[in-house]
Amino acid sequence: MSVCEILNEKVDERKQGSDCTFNGYLEDYLSLHEEDLDPVLKDAFKTILEEEQDAKIITDLKHAISRDAVSNQIIRYKDVFKLSSRPLITPYIIYAEHEDGEGRALLLLPHSKENYLYGKGMYYCLTEPGSEFAEVKNELVSIASDSSEEISSTFSRMFAEKAGAIQRNLDRKVFGSYEELKKIAYQAAEEEKADAIEKLPTLEDRTQAIYQYVVHWFLLKKVLYVQYMVNKTILKTEHDGNVKKQRNQAKINADSIAFLSYSEMWRLGTEEETKEEN
Repeated sequence: MSVCEILNEKVDERKQGSDCTFNGYLEDYLSLHEEDLDPVLKDAFKTILEEEQDAKIITDLKHAISRDAVSNQIIRYKDVFKLSSRPLITPYIIYAEHEDGEGRALLLLPHSKENYLYGKGMYYCLTEPGSEFAEVKNELVSIASDSSEEISSTFSRMFAEKAGAIQRNLDRKVFGSYEELKKIAYQAAEEEKADAIEKLPTLEDRTQAIYQYVVHWFLLKKVLYVQYMVNKTILKTEHDGNVKKQRNQAKINADSIAFLSYSEMWRLGTEEETKEEN
């Protein structure tokens, strides 16, 4: 089964489904939501549509986070499993299939260095062993770019170049080394923590915000762990080919992500309010 066959089966809210908010032709989506789109994404979608008239788009695709995945067991971030059954939400996936049956899908987030990491984390979740997209991982690429031309050209190149090579090239534009990746991830985690402390006490219903914080911290842990483990140069130069040592360090890196616990986020502001009332 190709990536397009898998995505085509997702049922959106328009058909009383719960897999995503929209799944259909990109042309139809643009006619409905063009005015609401970020200008970069709007221009990219239009360019893609010019080249791929039958291109499709899925928005807000829901996905479960596997308890059985080896990396998730090693990361041991239990809070993510306190969320609903499909807490991982991918904003956009553009996909198309050519006449020869070749299909490709571009997982897309609005631009920021942090979003690029979240996108890679989503990719790792969607394609890890035993997952729904594991067998088609070479038909998927993740991107978060501030250039509409880069987004559209990346999608076009996916039909001519290997996904892994494209992804590595995109990686290099965001982080030149694993240490730089780690720095971005740690800073993003701290910013999410500060944001939660500031905003959660002001919310009447904090459920969805808490879900997003937990998922973001999980994705940062996921990226730090998996990206370290797939780096053969690090295995050779830092750990003398010892995979166990590499795995231990990957876990340390993931464990170092700062976060607030699920229960802490629910309690934020309540203790101070209780003291004031007394």
